Amino acid sequence: MVFIIVISLLLVISGVGIYQHFTGDSKASQESSTASSSTTSSSSEVASETTDERNYRTAKLKLEHPYTEADASAKAAVSQAFDVAISAINEAGQVPNIKGTYDNQLMMTSEAMVQTFAMALLVNHYQYQGNQLEVTKAENDDVVQFLVVLTKENEDNCYFIGNFNTTVNQIQLKAYFGGNIGATFG
Repeated sequence: MVFIIVISLLLVISGVGIYQHFTGDSKASQESSTASSSTTSSSSEVASETTDERNYRTAKLKLEHPYTEADASAKAAVSQAFDVAISAINEAGQVPNIKGTYDNQLMMTSEAMVQTFAMALLVNHYQYQGNQLEVTKAENDDVVQFLVVLTKENEDNCYFIGNFNTTVNQIQLKAYFGGNIGATFG
């Protein structure tokens, strides 16, 4: 008789446990569906990022130390170098006439990137925005990195990144993001 009572109690307790397990799963699935709907709404907020913002963020994060600004003298040297380089590009007038030289401060830039930068300025009429120039520290003591913004009305901004050697005052354009340049390299 005691044996039957113990078995009955075990069956009742296991039945209650099974019932709670299944009702607990339905609550968990309701909570997970609520969590997934909130995740979906936050995903749609990320999707609202503009193309310019995405291109800027992508370019900025390619730098070695994107949030560590270089000192003012380094920024002034980079700004002056870009003024010289852009002036030389404008004087050349045509993309094939542009070569990286010591004088135009593009000696350390590959010919393809020099022509891409020139194409953005001469062919596609993008404008250099010196006030938006960002200069950050780099891993090497004699190098800083930069992010240059080129703008054009009714077009996405174009962001060029690269290195600037402070010893020889030379620009090394490494990559570009965004814009409608029409170049096939960079």
